[in-house]
Amino acid sequence: MSVPTGGNSPGPVNLAKTGRQPVSPNGGGVWYFVLTVLSAGFLAAVPFWHAWTRLRRPAVRTMALIYTAIDVFLVVLLALTPDRKPDGSSGNDVISTIAGFTVCAVVVVAWIQLRGIRRDVYAAPRAVPAQADPLVARALAARQRREEARRMWVADPALARELGIGRPDLGRGFDDGGLVDLNHAPVAVVARVCGIDPALADAIVAARTARGGTYFNLGELFVDLPLPADVQDVLTERALL
Repeated sequence: MSVPTGGNSPGPVNLAKTGRQPVSPNGGGVWYFVLTVLSAGFLAAVPFWHAWTRLRRPAVRTMALIYTAIDVFLVVLLALTPDRKPDGSSGNDVISTIAGFTVCAVVVVAWIQLRGIRRDVYAAPRAVPAQADPLVARALAARQRREEARRMWVADPALARELGIGRPDLGRGFDDGGLVDLNHAPVAVVARVCGIDPALADAIVAARTARGGTYFNLGELFVDLPLPADVQDVLTERALL
């Protein structure tokens, strides 16, 4: 397996093509490799257990269990290896050879496996697209419902009244996405649906009453009542006349 050098390390474009997130620039997770090498594989399971606590992936937990068993095996081999002879040779060449090959294999294989795992544990945060945010999704769905209900209000007023579009206080159960019949809804409903101060809602209903109970368009309301720009925007989005 070739190791990329500094001259041909993958740039941002390559990372985008592979779909992998870049590892956090603070160098997090380097201790995975340091611990594995310096302990000669005897503590190779520790990084895997740490990764499992972060990722909670069954595959990582399986690897942690396997390396735990291997670490125990290495400790047993170390305990079974006799002391060296006076001439410096091993007390048991077979056990020493097995232990040596096992240590090398553990270090190399763990190093390879930890590369991808470390990337997932310490990856730099990836921005979540706005469309994937549940709050944005709900807001867009409500907007679509308002548009559909508004079209129904214009095309079939009788059905709209029967469904209670713009009048959640009637309890008809139809989800219009958050519309309010500005000519008939009470103060509390205007305030709640539009999310405005009850005093402003009361002023809107009072202006409606003073005009005779009917507004034909929002322009008339905005002339009669000097409302803040943000309240005008909300009414433009949610009011039915």
